[in-house]
Amino acid sequence: MTTARQHHDRTARGRRLLAAVTVAAALTTLTGGCTSDAKDDKAAAPSHSATAPTASPTPSANPLEADKAEVRTAYDRYWGVLTEAYAKADSSGTALKDVASGSAYAQTESGLSNLRKAGHVITGKTQHSNTSVDFKDGQKLKTAVITDCVDVSQWKPVDKNTGQEVALPPQRLLRYITTLTAEKWPSGWVVIEEKFQDQTC
Repeated sequence: MTTARQHHDRTARGRRLLAAVTVAAALTTLTGGCTSDAKDDKAAAPSHSATAPTASPTPSANPLEADKAEVRTAYDRYWGVLTEAYAKADSSGTALKDVASGSAYAQTESGLSNLRKAGHVITGKTQHSNTSVDFKDGQKLKTAVITDCVDVSQWKPVDKNTGQEVALPPQRLLRYITTLTAEKWPSGWVVIEEKFQDQTC
């Protein structure tokens, strides 16, 4: 007999698998969530009057907005690399070690390992919205916190050999919040942690 606990565990495993899978969200889709922010940033940039003296220096961009744009670019790359890895259930030949470290890297490798064992890969695309970037004070390295609403309704695991879609728990969250922490290393921004919230958005 299936106990409530066993049912809960299966549901939790299904959510964790889907959460791990979500890390492979498509880069082109992600930019849809960040593009609006980029447009807003551009619109907020100071404009130059046509009558302004040509000798006047060009105002420098807001440093905070420049940092946010840099993080978004790195975030786009992160999702792009993960998309490539999850599409073949393997990080070899990808730049995963360049864009992720710590628990974020371990979590991704674990998800990829689970997919390989199951004989699955991921197809389709995720949708992203309400992507925001904030910064932590008092850190040794510049640290950013990225919050995103992820829609996985069109992002599906399939059998690698047959191409048939793999059934997932019907009660799983199709839209949920994820929070990532990234640090600025000499090589650029690196995601060191990703937390999936059991909360719809």
